[in-house]
Amino acid sequence: MISVDTTILSWDRSDDTLAAISSALTQKDIINKVIVVDQGSKPENVTKLRDFSRDKHNLAIVYNDENLGVPGGRNCAARQGDGKYVVALDNDAEFINESQLKKAVDIMEENPDIAVLAFRILRFGSSEDDWSSWPFGSTDKWPSDSSFYTTKFVGAGHMIRREAFDDIGGYDDKLFFMHEEVDLSKRLINKGYKIRYTHEVVIGHKVSKEHRVPWNSTRAMYDVRNSLYLAVKLDTNKGAINTLLLLSHQLKRDFKLGAFKSSLKGLFLGLALFPRAIKLKNNQPENKTTLKAEEYNKMYSCTVSRTFFQRVARKVGQTFS
Repeated sequence: MISVDTTILSWDRSDDTLAAISSALTQKDIINKVIVVDQGSKPENVTKLRDFSRDKHNLAIVYNDENLGVPGGRNCAARQGDGKYVVALDNDAEFINESQLKKAVDIMEENPDIAVLAFRILRFGSSEDDWSSWPFGSTDKWPSDSSFYTTKFVGAGHMIRREAFDDIGGYDDKLFFMHEEVDLSKRLINKGYKIRYTHEVVIGHKVSKEHRVPWNSTRAMYDVRNSLYLAVKLDTNKGAINTLLLLSHQLKRDFKLGAFKSSLKGLFLGLALFPRAIKLKNNQPENKTTLKAEEYNKMYSCTVSRTFFQRVARKVGQTFS
């Protein structure tokens, strides 16, 4: 049987977390190790995790005193195992039945060029898609009940081929929060790997109303900071004008949301990361888009294809409307 490391990041919400762990532990017909990284939960929730984990030989829990962020936490979890595949499951999500990971493994085994398999995400307890976790564009062209190659994935439920994950050095933990899947996707594609969405592997997402990082707090800061950082590191917004227009659009949005101070903080923090971004761009081949990667992106991008001038015109309209 194929070995799989199922990783879950825990940060309070203990009841949901224990349900997610239980869902992962029930997966059949694979060698499944469940790895939980606690990101500094309250003592009472840590106690619940410790009590739950007793006598569960295929469950490992790492207790961190501080929050490593999403990419840092996932890297930490991945390092605890050696399975052929690494799965990430949100701590407010569950597999819909016991056969989901076996289905995912079968798809990956049949398609060795796939680095990431993105799962279908439903609203928990229903057959309705969780559209807040749908990044793939128009469902007329990209139906949720189909399978297709793509250029992105959502972190709530997915499987990564460990060989590919290790090949690019895992997640960039400097991001801490937001756009970590964008960064990983682009670097994998630059190395010649593919990403696929499948409707055959399904999780239920509880879509908690609890917003851990609201826009008027640090979410806007991380959005702007990480966007600028990745724009340089991966050249995601080619050209200084296009990058500046993207930034102006973000600042305008955050002003309307009452998050302008956080957005400005993100601007300065992003600028401070430019030396690191330039160094990584120059020294890591996976940060540079190849001709093959450009062809892949054009073929499988789920967003509307626009020329550079069309993108500039669109952002001008967004910024000054």
